[in-house]
Amino acid sequence: MTAEPVRKVSDVLERFSSTFSAFSAAFNEGQYVLWLGSGISRERVPNVHALLIRIVEHLRSNIVEGKIACEYRVALDDVLRLASLRPEELERIDFSIAVEDWPLRDRIISALVTNYSQVLDVLVGDDNPDDYLVWTGLDVPNTYGSPDLKPDVEHYCIAVLMLEGLVPSAVTANWDGLLENALNELTPAFGSLVRVAVKPDDFRIVGPRLEVIKFHGCAVRAREGDDGYRHLLVARQSQISRWTELPENRSMRKHLEVLYTDRLTLMIGLSAQDANLHTVFAGAIQDLARPWPASPPSVVLSEERLESHHRNLLKITYGSNHPGNAGAIAQSALLGSYGKPTLLALILSSLTEKLSFLVEHEVESIWGSAVVRQLQTDLLGLRDLAASQADPEDSEALEYTENLEFQREFVARLIDLVNLALTVFRTGRMPTPSSGHYEPLSDRPAAQAVLNADFPSKQFGRLGVALALIGRGLTAGQWSVVPGNSRATGEGVIRLIGSQRSARVYFVKDSVSLTQLGLEGSFDDREGDVLIVVADEEPPPQTRSPKSRFGRDGKTSAGRFSVASNITDTASVEDLYEAFKLAGGF
Repeated sequence: MTAEPVRKVSDVLERFSSTFSAFSAAFNEGQYVLWLGSGISRERVPNVHALLIRIVEHLRSNIVEGKIACEYRVALDDVLRLASLRPEELERIDFSIAVEDWPLRDRIISALVTNYSQVLDVLVGDDNPDDYLVWTGLDVPNTYGSPDLKPDVEHYCIAVLMLEGLVPSAVTANWDGLLENALNELTPAFGSLVRVAVKPDDFRIVGPRLEVIKFHGCAVRAREGDDGYRHLLVARQSQISRWTELPENRSMRKHLEVLYTDRLTLMIGLSAQDANLHTVFAGAIQDLARPWPASPPSVVLSEERLESHHRNLLKITYGSNHPGNAGAIAQSALLGSYGKPTLLALILSSLTEKLSFLVEHEVESIWGSAVVRQLQTDLLGLRDLAASQADPEDSEALEYTENLEFQREFVARLIDLVNLALTVFRTGRMPTPSSGHYEPLSDRPAAQAVLNADFPSKQFGRLGVALALIGRGLTAGQWSVVPGNSRATGEGVIRLIGSQRSARVYFVKDSVSLTQLGLEGSFDDREGDVLIVVADEEPPPQTRSPKSRFGRDGKTSAGRFSVASNITDTASVEDLYEAFKLAGGF
């Protein structure tokens, strides 16, 4: 039975915990390659329907009245024949009025959408180049290659997942530079960190650990005036049908085949209907067929329903294992959600899973697996709070554009909050307000990150414990949580608001970062509404009284909570939670 579509981030997370738990676990291990299509850019560049109107109008508006065999009129007639109009319908079209006002406009354009590659292959006279309708009709330089294009929710989410080391390779059919723009915004190390491969020579660039593979070309590079990139813009039927056989594409084809053979596939916004893609997938499967049953699934489609080209893709992928298993294979592949909720859920899931792994790595040897599971459950409570903020409560009552703006604001706040929290934790410094940068928790999956001697796995495990305690209080109704932001430097990383008091909370990994935080003037030690959470142990204060080493002593001052010291001094999660509340004055 095919799962019902889901559109809220919280519902996608529930699916990650149930029917797609194997996928979620494998994704967080870095096993999936992203295959991306125009669906992720649909709100930033025109869709096929709008582009076809533009092409038809371009041809119509350039017709020279009275010119025998006008090349634009001849080309327009060729395009309209692809719409399967009857001869009398063609004769009734008034070419003196704009396409927008044609009575048959919707029917014509709808028919052309399924033949878009043939439309783009129509020649416009002998003097114009073969790609005239692509380069000039679509206005590629200003439509797809414009430097003013702003990344959307999907591009920022994918960039975050790549910087977190969970997606080392993203393969895209898109010409735009929106994903690269998002990566460039989020990290100053873009040039040394990301390889963008468009031409065969690009694969020789050694060093970057992340790659964006643009197998249908790049409008940004073509706009810059290099003709070597213009001819790589693939959209016309003649290009698609010959693509896999051309020697110049052999290197690209081999790279794609290896990725499809060796890695698992998550497709987002990619229809996968082009013949050259099917040839690539078929070639990959010849080298190593996909088994069935498969857990995790070899292919996951971020779609609400399967179209015929998706089913054909699954037939190619599973080969002889597909007959008799078509229904089960389709069920394993169809996630039931589009790109935005899928990617937002993946970010929240992956950050939580990284912290959960690090909590286990730090605490299990001290308190055992049962306590670890308690803390991990508490972390899920915090994750679910964040997920509840990703969609407006009355989303069904709002216009699509209102929901879209809500999600864009959520992504911006999430990136800012994570960057704030991790920058303060690592360095004790506040990030530059509105810098737009993103500080990853780790640049690879957690199981790999802990093997790096320079990675502060213990401190991050203790940060996970502290966040779990906050999640526990949230679930228990002890407090609500308000996230901070980099523009409000004195408001903490988060603010806990209880019935009697509130506390601005800062997380730091050790005494060095704590000292730096004080020097920055982010808080005053005499302020009673501040709670400093330190991951490492702190020496006990010199005092004559037998009061608790950590917590409040009745004086107005910032609270301090050492995670490592309190783990040592307490016997259970409940005791640790009580010590945390005491330190915060709750």
